[in-house]
Amino acid sequence: MKPSRLVPLLLAVIALTASACGGGSSSSGGGGGSSSDAAALLKDTFGQGHQIRSGRVDATLDVDLKGWAVLGTPLNLHLNGPFQSNGGNALPDFALDVDFGGRQPLTIGAVFAQGGGYLSIEGQAFDLGKDTYDAFKKGYEKAKQESAASSSAPANTSSLAALGVEPIRWLSDPKQVGEEDVAGTPAVHLASGVDVPKLLADVSTLLGKAKSVTSGAAAATGTAVPTQLSAEQRDLIARSVMSAKVDVWTGTSDHTLRKVAVAIEVDVPDDLRDHANGMTTGHVNLTLSIAQLNQKQKILKPADVKPIAQLRSVLAQSGLLGAATSATPSTTTTPDTATPDTATSATPPAATDPQAEYQQCLSDAGSDLAKVQDCAQYLNK
Repeated sequence: MKPSRLVPLLLAVIALTASACGGGSSSSGGGGGSSSDAAALLKDTFGQGHQIRSGRVDATLDVDLKGWAVLGTPLNLHLNGPFQSNGGNALPDFALDVDFGGRQPLTIGAVFAQGGGYLSIEGQAFDLGKDTYDAFKKGYEKAKQESAASSSAPANTSSLAALGVEPIRWLSDPKQVGEEDVAGTPAVHLASGVDVPKLLADVSTLLGKAKSVTSGAAAATGTAVPTQLSAEQRDLIARSVMSAKVDVWTGTSDHTLRKVAVAIEVDVPDDLRDHANGMTTGHVNLTLSIAQLNQKQKILKPADVKPIAQLRSVLAQSGLLGAATSATPSTTTTPDTATPDTATSATPPAATDPQAEYQQCLSDAGSDLAKVQDCAQYLNK
């Protein structure tokens, strides 16, 4: 995967994890009986009274899509760390590390706690600053409020349902496999098929939430976050999925989600490959588990924090900066084959300081997240 795509991917992962796991403060409720019916267990697990307020999340993502120019090489990602709800629509505290495998392993982390936001690269933390933290916080709260306003679900429903994401709508023909231990807790293992179009509709919804949450942080680092899946994209993906299955582990006694695994096999039809950036076949596997469920997590600010300006310098030097430019078409570009002399002569001397322009843009944007995101253009001058 191109390095310039790692930061926006991290931002999206942060937003989706915080949104899904940062539920309100309602009681987790009881198990609702000992029924062995798989459909009833799934409905109970993703229904009311099973808030996920805190814990330690551990997730792995394995993506290998042959011929897909966007990815380039297989992606192996491991995310882990604690999270703690602050109640209601408030931004939860979390400390998440994302390890990117492959030929150039890299660890990027994020800590949002005690009124501050920090990104880290290989263990070195950088303060995102008050403006960026406030923008991320406002984006999260706005997304939750809009979801609550547009949802007919009760106030104590699950966090995912509050975001308009309801797995029970796209899980089909579930079967009970047995009982297993998940992070020290007895759990019932359920296996289910997937209604792919309905799943993709929920994925698109989540991407939209990620955009509203991360727009401020994305602007601060000069990156872009995926926003949605168009109807055409969803149709292309649905026609390309050969098989999809989901395994769910729900607490034996409380019917609260402990683990989920998604396995998708892809084979793009010949007539669609021109629209799929060369993708042919491949797979996407995701596994996520939650330990220490609803146990209090103590999340502290990182030590030895450096200012945000140094983060931008590190990102630029490492090639992690610049996704905003690659994601947004420009009216003028410099060909990759240009010689040094051509490139130099085509770029006039800068009349102003890009960093100063960026800071002024942020100041002028105020709390308008769309304008904040537009400021990223100055970081790529």
